[in-house]
Amino acid sequence: MKISLRIISLGAFAVLGTGIFSGCSKESAEAKKINVSTMTQSLKSEDKDARANACVELAKAGPRAAPAVAALIPILKDDDPVLRRLAAYALGEIGPESRAALPALKELLNDSDRQVVMQVVNSLRSIDPKNYSNVKNVNISTP
Repeated sequence: MKISLRIISLGAFAVLGTGIFSGCSKESAEAKKINVSTMTQSLKSEDKDARANACVELAKAGPRAAPAVAALIPILKDDDPVLRRLAAYALGEIGPESRAALPALKELLNDSDRQVVMQVVNSLRSIDPKNYSNVKNVNISTP
């Protein structure tokens, strides 16, 4: 009787452990589904919505989207503040592999859009936490 109870307990722990660990791998599986090359090409589209969607998808891909960094940098200078914010967000989600974007991101610390500036601060912290963990003196103008 004790042996069968142990077997049942071990089986329950195995099922529980499998469920917990499989949840962790789902996020990386989602990131792996994103075609970084296609999304990088979409950043060059004339369609604003396509560019915005590409930024979001590249952000989901995280560090795997590192090849898109050079294509995201020009979006930081777009006339649309939503696109600037989404590009900054994607670069922050890519993380340290986005170091090439640091000069362009620093320029956006003076952006007229408050949400862009807040996202830029967060992205700088994600890309280079050692140098940007205490970003201060940010001029956030109010409309």
